Amino acid sequence: MTPTDIAAQLQSEILSGALPPGAPLSQVELAARFGVSRIPVRDALALLSAEGVITAAPNRTATVLKLSAEQVEEIYHMRMLLEGDLIARAVPEMGAEELAAVDEALKRSSREAGQPGWAAGDDMFHAALYAPARRPRQAAMIEDLRRIARVQIASYGHLATKTPRWVSEHEEIVQACHAKDAREAQRLLRKHLRGARNHLMRAIRQAGG
Repeated sequence: MTPTDIAAQLQSEILSGALPPGAPLSQVELAARFGVSRIPVRDALALLSAEGVITAAPNRTATVLKLSAEQVEEIYHMRMLLEGDLIARAVPEMGAEELAAVDEALKRSSREAGQPGWAAGDDMFHAALYAPARRPRQAAMIEDLRRIARVQIASYGHLATKTPRWVSEHEEIVQACHAKDAREAQRLLRKHLRGARNHLMRAIRQAGG
């Protein structure tokens, strides 16, 4: 297996919760598992470190990224700033084609809510919301922050079951987009993110994080 293959497999396990935050990633054990030398494993871990989903330091065992409640609060604060700004820029640029893409993304995310593929559908929905703004660097920063948040969310399986609320919130955001009300879309999006943040922070604190 190549380092890219190994990294993809490990990232899939991290984002699914199979490898929870704080889990050790021993090069020796991973090399044995994948039937390769330590070199491709080391390179794979470097790729994951660059993605921000693990922490790695020279001569130390890498671990899946684990954030405190305070660090989660910071991540979501940044998300509210960046995503709120992006949707405010996107809504005025939404024509019939862009709104159709948002509607289709909403349908998919709603179908997959509470299912194993819920995160991919949620990512697709938010990407469709922000795409009309045509700000790829800002979108890439948001993608990184969303990935970091997903690593934490994955270890609390019950979070993904809170589907009625967030599906309803998605629908409200889309209604604001169709109404061309950028300010309302921004308000609803930030409310949506605050709710997700608060739920995750409570779960982390209850677990002693």
